[in-house]
Amino acid sequence: MTRTQGYRRPAALALIAAVVLATLSIGTAQADPEPGDTGKLVLVLDSSGSMKEPAGDGQTKITAARTALTKVVAKLPENAQVGLRVYGATVFKQGQPGACTDTQLTVPIATGNRPQLLSAITKYKPYGETPIGYALQQAAKDLGPSGQRTIVLVSDGEATCQPDPCVVAQSIAKQGIDLKIDVVGFRVGGKARSQLQCVAREGRGDYYDADSTIDLEAGLDRLSTRAFRPFRISGTPVVGGPQQEGAPVLAPGHYSDKFTGSPTAKYYLIKRTIAGSTLRAGVSFRRPAGGSLVIQSEAKLNTIEGKNCGWSYPRAFGSDEGLATGTASSWSDWQKECATGDLIILTVFPGKDNDQLKNVPYELRIDEEPPVDSTANLPDGAGDPTWVSMPGSTPRDIVPGSSFADAPLLEAGSYKTTLMPGELQLYRVKADWGQRIQTQVTVPQVGGATAKAWGLYRYLDLNLISPVGEEVYAVFAKGTPGTGKRAAVSKQGTVHGITTKEIRYQNRDGANNQDKGTSTPGEYYVAVSVSRNKDDKAFTIPLTLTIGLQGTAGTGKPEYTDGATPVAGTSVTPSPTSTPTDEPSQPSGEKTEAGGPVQDNGGTTSDDGAPVGLIAGLGGGALLLILLGAWAVLRLRAKPALPQPGNYPPQGNYPPPGNYPPQGNHPPQGNHPPQGNNPQQPGWQQPPNQ
Repeated sequence: MTRTQGYRRPAALALIAAVVLATLSIGTAQADPEPGDTGKLVLVLDSSGSMKEPAGDGQTKITAARTALTKVVAKLPENAQVGLRVYGATVFKQGQPGACTDTQLTVPIATGNRPQLLSAITKYKPYGETPIGYALQQAAKDLGPSGQRTIVLVSDGEATCQPDPCVVAQSIAKQGIDLKIDVVGFRVGGKARSQLQCVAREGRGDYYDADSTIDLEAGLDRLSTRAFRPFRISGTPVVGGPQQEGAPVLAPGHYSDKFTGSPTAKYYLIKRTIAGSTLRAGVSFRRPAGGSLVIQSEAKLNTIEGKNCGWSYPRAFGSDEGLATGTASSWSDWQKECATGDLIILTVFPGKDNDQLKNVPYELRIDEEPPVDSTANLPDGAGDPTWVSMPGSTPRDIVPGSSFADAPLLEAGSYKTTLMPGELQLYRVKADWGQRIQTQVTVPQVGGATAKAWGLYRYLDLNLISPVGEEVYAVFAKGTPGTGKRAAVSKQGTVHGITTKEIRYQNRDGANNQDKGTSTPGEYYVAVSVSRNKDDKAFTIPLTLTIGLQGTAGTGKPEYTDGATPVAGTSVTPSPTSTPTDEPSQPSGEKTEAGGPVQDNGGTTSDDGAPVGLIAGLGGGALLLILLGAWAVLRLRAKPALPQPGNYPPQGNYPPPGNYPPQGNHPPQGNHPPQGNNPQQPGWQQPPNQ
């Protein structure tokens, strides 16, 4: 029977609510750089007399430092702004004049200065005292007052001069969240180690121990080379309004804004450019650190009159530098106005504990998909896929991205890279109608210093994200290597994989947002991370990433009404002249930074006490899962589609029923039953104790 794209009877579903209480440790916060800001880095190196001592691998500390620095500098991007400062290089004894101010910027911060850096490294010799505090003060001055700034301190001992470097780090941190101090302690222990850890902690940075040349290179690679791949928020800046009246009008596009720290939601008016279209609004931000370990946020789409169309609770996942991301869709089979209104209201709510998100920037991706006349010839929503073995190919080297903005585009094949504990890596994969993405991570058996640093096990997180920012891995895929999106990995290595469902138009009617997210083709994202322990030494984990595309491209491609084409937010650059003019009255002549006029529609607000979702950060720690019960929607379909066992309540096309926790905000896999949180579910395995 032909089914037209209209407004079908409400679906029946059962919802299981879960409350996740987490006791985890989350990585340090960093500011998100402005677009185009590559950041500045100054290396602050110990040139004290103790650097003559053995490094534990047949050479002196100074030789190990030269070796590691030479390799790291060679890998720095040419456009990176880097400088080199040493301390303890010219005055021999503390009693001599200038011993506690003995530090020099041997290579000024600049781009294209690799020859000067390499030359300075060869002249780098152990000599004097250890004025760490004063050197840090000067390094902060080197970096200037603004922009993304990083100090990487390498020291083999505690300070022998005042001021106290930990107190100095506290003072430097007050210069702004976009300045941080990372530290590598080279063969240190006791009081020296505690002091250097304090510098990193107070300086909002990372600390790594290094016991050998290999450790030192790994630490410097993590804290310097990768300092130029920070998580970035991109998109045209826009400022959401505190209420519906006067909120900025946005066409489909790619935008950025930030939470204010106020409990009030931010409002945006999305202008529909195609009659009957489906609007999708993705909200993504970096998971903040500090404070409560459970955060709250919500994105919701309403009509002007306040009728709910769809909502999402951005879910957090992936390492100490993880993402929170989610998508709200206007597609509704129970609210006709969601497809007919010229304007749809987007609200972004920070949650009750809003201080955690104060000044945290976020991306908004707004896509628009035209309607189809009929779905009669389109395949039904995709079922649970079966994994197809991927032997892979000779892996190619790949430089990973750290955010959506710099994720490299991968074709089917194998790629090799290294991963630091706590680091988040992102990649893009383009998939068409009728295709599904398989992604597999292979970690080999490790030995030596890496095996020692590894400990008993690590958690490997692997995830797939839709083009507009929704988690989309197929929970009940059959035959995948490993179970779920998280794996406990020992030093023996592992092979772990996840897949999406096949991309089909009618996945929009799926049981949850993981299904709904695979209802459009485009560039999907692969997220990879490995958990970090509190007292980690610096080391890198070798891994091979294999990408596969199953299915025939173009299968099930819909024919849109009047030959219209979808509008992907990331492919649009809004401008003032592109804003539609057939809008309600504008009480002022203001324009948003994205070019949309500010207007007053005279409608009622849509902030009607939205339910709050819980976002639990991933990491090492114990999680308590309490099942609260089931809740049933009374509206019935002639042939109700039952949700898959263990799925959380769908976020998209149903009115929010009270205050149940959102679908997807369950504890990280590896700490709980991996598929649906039901120990009686087939395939469940007991995770290792933590």
